Amino acid sequence: MGKRFYCDFCDRSFADTGVNRKNHFKGVQHQRMRKQHYDSFRDAATILNEESMKIPCKRFLQDPASCDYGDSCKFSHLTPERRHQLEQQVLKDKLDKDKSKQTEMTEPSLEEWLEKRRQKRLKIEPNNDSPIMNYELPPFLVNVPNLPPSLLPPTIEELKNKPTCEWG
Repeated sequence: MGKRFYCDFCDRSFADTGVNRKNHFKGVQHQRMRKQHYDSFRDAATILNEESMKIPCKRFLQDPASCDYGDSCKFSHLTPERRHQLEQQVLKDKLDKDKSKQTEMTEPSLEEWLEKRRQKRLKIEPNNDSPIMNYELPPFLVNVPNLPPSLLPPTIEELKNKPTCEWG
């Protein structure tokens, strides 16, 4: 048995020859399924604009099943209910976009965010503007007697007397 070609749009497979593939790609079913697949990714505003430019299909308005062309019809198959749904979706998308723009405007800059973060990490005394770090022993070292000085946290007095320097 030779190689088989599987078409994702049509969900079918056939013998993989150039002629078979070419005939399949030219086929009405494949064209319709491919268009339907890509149309599913269009936004509501685009669909509404394209369908509003078309003249309504008389056959579709009389009986939706009577139009033989279906999705490939050059006339509009947009019902009033579907039009209303699309208009609502366009309004909702526009409001969501406006809200996202407003949140982008209110977001702090990098410098503001870094300053806020620094203030959270440093405890600032109300009387003094100099930052004091809050050092604590890890829980597993609290009960250990005779810790070396390098593991003991500095006292507040020691920190106040140390000059601050900036690194890098």
